[in-house]
Amino acid sequence: MRRTNTKERILEESLKLFSTFGYNAVGVEMIAAAVKVTPPSLYKHFKGKREILDTIIDQAEENYLNHSLPMINYSDEEYKNLTKEDFVKYIMDHVDNILHDEVIKCVRKLFILEQYRNEQIRLMHIDKTYNRAENIVRTLFDGLFKNKQHASAQKTTTEHMVNMFYLPIVEVINRCYCQPEYEKQGLDFVKTHSEVMWDAYFA
Repeated sequence: MRRTNTKERILEESLKLFSTFGYNAVGVEMIAAAVKVTPPSLYKHFKGKREILDTIIDQAEENYLNHSLPMINYSDEEYKNLTKEDFVKYIMDHVDNILHDEVIKCVRKLFILEQYRNEQIRLMHIDKTYNRAENIVRTLFDGLFKNKQHASAQKTTTEHMVNMFYLPIVEVINRCYCQPEYEKQGLDFVKTHSEVMWDAYFA
């Protein structure tokens, strides 16, 4: 979100405020003061705080999907030609995007802050942070199992793989958010985890 116009400044400052103080604690007056406009000027761009939040979450969703969708839309032939290096790079780029995209990072912090105070945001958190990511990983592994799986992995189900692969990565991401100095160690784990998974099931 670059500071190119008032609407974008409203989104940028709102995101900072929401992820620092929580959604419920931030009012329109606080946002307007941060942007250095009057509340009536703010209402020219957004109907209210909820529309600002929805717009921010839509932006985070777009940023997330831009890094998540290419491989899950592969054809069977593309999956057959996929290499270990391609797979590991895809996973590492995906995690790096979640950790460093400012919009995604702040929205996830907002979700964590508000999940126990705001039922709508709690449900949004479940959908965006867990259900959506699980569906992407499920689609990825469905394609890999169909086109790359070797005989020793025949009894493994996609659902088992989703949990076995995805949940440790979620833990790394969450720990990196609250302990930034852990990031190198965490990313080293994700790389090794991805390599081991590939070697075990798709090599």
